[in-house]
Amino acid sequence: MHLNIPVLARSLVVLLFLGLAGGPRSAQGETLGCTAITTVPFTIPASGIYCLTGDLATNLPSGVAITIAANNVVLDLNGHKLGNLAAGTGTLAIGISAENRKDLTIRNGTVQGFEHGIFLTDTSADSTTSQGHVIENLRLDRNTVTGIFVAGRGSLIRNNQVVATGGATALGPNVSAFGIEVLGPENRVLDNAVIHTFGTGTGISRGITFSSDPDGLAVNNRITQAQVGIFYVDPSTGKFRDNLTSGVTNPFLHPTTVIDAGGNN
Repeated sequence: MHLNIPVLARSLVVLLFLGLAGGPRSAQGETLGCTAITTVPFTIPASGIYCLTGDLATNLPSGVAITIAANNVVLDLNGHKLGNLAAGTGTLAIGISAENRKDLTIRNGTVQGFEHGIFLTDTSADSTTSQGHVIENLRLDRNTVTGIFVAGRGSLIRNNQVVATGGATALGPNVSAFGIEVLGPENRVLDNAVIHTFGTGTGISRGITFSSDPDGLAVNNRITQAQVGIFYVDPSTGKFRDNLTSGVTNPFLHPTTVIDAGGNN
């Protein structure tokens, strides 16, 4: 059989072009068929898929921009911004909050200018009422105390960029700052970039913190400019591996029950 190689090559190029033009433009394509959130404050009342359809600018001195009051919720920011920078560093507001919920997914966008960007709490004594959350592909920018806080069992915090966390002025002269903090058993913090975490006054700054977290895993995170890179609060257990730090005074602080599995600098 005779093949016309130049013609075949041109045909493959055309097919490739058509495939790129007609196919998905991004692995994180816009979520459709969702309940749109167009104003805040907003409370999500029931399970389902919710999304932003545009940037939302707020000026909240306190309170919560988006409250999740149900289990099994997907909140997709669709590449948009939930911003509260206009409130200044004295804000006490939270960007996205939930309490004692299960199986929440928050993804794909920017949360900036709040006291706490993402704040998922658990009021049970052992922090196991809340569980199964996924926090991914977010940019947490210029939040004044915490970029991401997640309490509960078995949550996954991955592929987030947490930038310039700190500078709170409403809580006194000395305020600590935390890029990512998890509380409770079996949480995983993977593939995040935590950049420039700074306290107010003599407040401490930690890139990633595991608080009372049995079997907590920190893998392949990048942390720059903080007093502590990854901190496991005693009596946490778990392992950390392949984490990179620069400009961090104490890259890794942990009790003997936490194992350095290698590849950390």
